[in-house]
Amino acid sequence: MKKAGFVLVVIIFSYLLLETGLRTVLCLSTTASFLRPSEIIYNYYPELLPIQRVDISNTDSTLDILILSCSVLHKDWVDIVGEMNKCMRVPAGYNRVKIYNASGVGHGSRDNLIKYGLLKNKKFDVVIYYDAINDSRLNNCPDSIFKSDYSQYLWYDEINAIVAHPEMNFTVVPFFYSWMKIRLKLLAKNIYIPKHFSLKPEWLAYGSKMKSLPCYERNVKRVMDMAQQQRAQFLYLTFAYYLPSDYSLQKFQNKTLDYSFCDHSRETEIWGTPQNVSRFIDSINVDSKAWVSPYKNARWADLYTQFPKTGEYFADICHFSPKGIHQFAAMACSALDSMVNMDKSH
Repeated sequence: MKKAGFVLVVIIFSYLLLETGLRTVLCLSTTASFLRPSEIIYNYYPELLPIQRVDISNTDSTLDILILSCSVLHKDWVDIVGEMNKCMRVPAGYNRVKIYNASGVGHGSRDNLIKYGLLKNKKFDVVIYYDAINDSRLNNCPDSIFKSDYSQYLWYDEINAIVAHPEMNFTVVPFFYSWMKIRLKLLAKNIYIPKHFSLKPEWLAYGSKMKSLPCYERNVKRVMDMAQQQRAQFLYLTFAYYLPSDYSLQKFQNKTLDYSFCDHSRETEIWGTPQNVSRFIDSINVDSKAWVSPYKNARWADLYTQFPKTGEYFADICHFSPKGIHQFAAMACSALDSMVNMDKSH
């Protein structure tokens, strides 16, 4: 009995030592704290940190608006909050409007689903959803490695490992086991979609099959389900883009297209071939109306059809010029005003 007790003490002590060491590694290398290692998720979604520090309620006189989007509306690339504040009217029944921008560079529908889930304790009045293009990138792989949770892309494999371990604040050992499996996968070839298309340009051809379209649909519907549970209004904006008829990678690199080029201009091939990317976005812009319409709390606004399609409004296929972001803000505010006033009248 004494020997068994000694062995048990050694096992417990060893586990605690391992736990302490792993938590220290996380604390030193990420945004996670020693007592809350689950905060490692904010290494991927730092835009959520300032939002998490604010009390947000949908029962007060402030109209709280959450923006879920990609780099098109990221705070370091455009001032969408400032632009919307210029043209946003305070609806009847509210004293002021507060906009929270949770847009992230490279983020797609799975990121927005996860981020809205992380903000579940924040009661927004309105959720504005605007993204489409980044999910097209997930198609650029063979069918054999495509996963519906997007884990064929390293970014999502790592995030999926984090969200799959809600016990992290109690013990990080199971999480580190999953993390080490990911590190071992990196040693193999053809497991992940490369970060840049130039590393595997031949894989762009796989993007002709829109494998991620049903995944995008499912993710958006789950966001709408959560918004409905939170009694938040949901505004879906179709995705505006501009692809010149004479587009080519060489012309883009030589800056001979009519885009309003800037530091964050990106070649279309980042997401796939021009034909595949435009077809993917077009499919979402058309199909999304049917996804949104059954939800009583949701509205679908066709931004794409109405948006000017010239280079003076775009820095590349999807990112806006200063004139473009001003136009976007005006159109988004108009759609938002119509939705809020319509719901107030019912």
